[in-house]
Amino acid sequence: MKVKQFTAPDMTQAMARIREELGEEAIILSTDNVNEGVRVTVAIENVQEVNFDKNEKLEVSPSLQVYDDVKIRESLEYHDILPDIAGQILARARQQYQSRKSGDNQKLLAEALAKMIGFGSLWNKKQKNKIFFGIPGSGKSTVIAKVATQAKIRKQKTLIISTDFVRAGANKQLEAFSKILQTDFQSCKNARELFKTVHNNQEQYDLILIDTPGINPYKEEQITRTDELIDSLKSDKILVQDAGRNTLETVETGDLFKRLGVEFLLPTHLDMTRRIGSFVSSAYCNHLKLCAGSISSDIAKGLADMTPEALARLLLTE
Repeated sequence: MKVKQFTAPDMTQAMARIREELGEEAIILSTDNVNEGVRVTVAIENVQEVNFDKNEKLEVSPSLQVYDDVKIRESLEYHDILPDIAGQILARARQQYQSRKSGDNQKLLAEALAKMIGFGSLWNKKQKNKIFFGIPGSGKSTVIAKVATQAKIRKQKTLIISTDFVRAGANKQLEAFSKILQTDFQSCKNARELFKTVHNNQEQYDLILIDTPGINPYKEEQITRTDELIDSLKSDKILVQDAGRNTLETVETGDLFKRLGVEFLLPTHLDMTRRIGSFVSSAYCNHLKLCAGSISSDIAKGLADMTPEALARLLLTE
């Protein structure tokens, strides 16, 4: 590829010269305002067929490469990421390419995602209280069991608290997990009991995991009950969402929980989901930090950290 610059009083005259000398195949790389008017930088693939003006300076730029974003573009479309978000991701990937001249799609995508989406950690030691929210069937109780399992491996003393008196058997399920893990368990019927329980046990545990009833975020009475739980104590507030749900519904649901004060997003059922654009779109639109992902039904190994690199790998995996 050969690069050539044209200077003219205005863009119309510059384009006329470009068409006259290089034809319609010339690719415009950039335009700049200069004292003489405008300077247009163009490129042509086959210069042997073109008669250049001997007075014009011809430069070869071996470092100039055109970034082929087809792979990333197709992946974002396949995963049903909202078009506006996909466009921004592609633009950032191109910027990263131009600054680094690297064609590694996974690295470029990871860097773009890191600039657009927040990432956090379940193991943030600044806040030992972790309270989990979600709609029915999102997988909250199973996620809590997985977190408790990893906490045990990390030798963190953990307390599991259930506030779910809505779903039949919810407390018994978590209590059964707790016995298997030899982890302490308590249940609370309301926000007042939750506050007292957490306050009385704050110094004894490294980690306190709190389950809440699955709620319909479109029903005011359920929102009010959840809001009371949120206001009862300081905690990391984590929304658990099924990664396989419709993208627009997931974004809208995330927005409703965001209004309740939720800060983090944890997608589940990643092992049973082909397209994951729903939670990526939700994280971006609702300014939620991705903190982990449920990658299998295995309680001991089914939870993984969510990083820009891990998310890029998931998006590009066929």
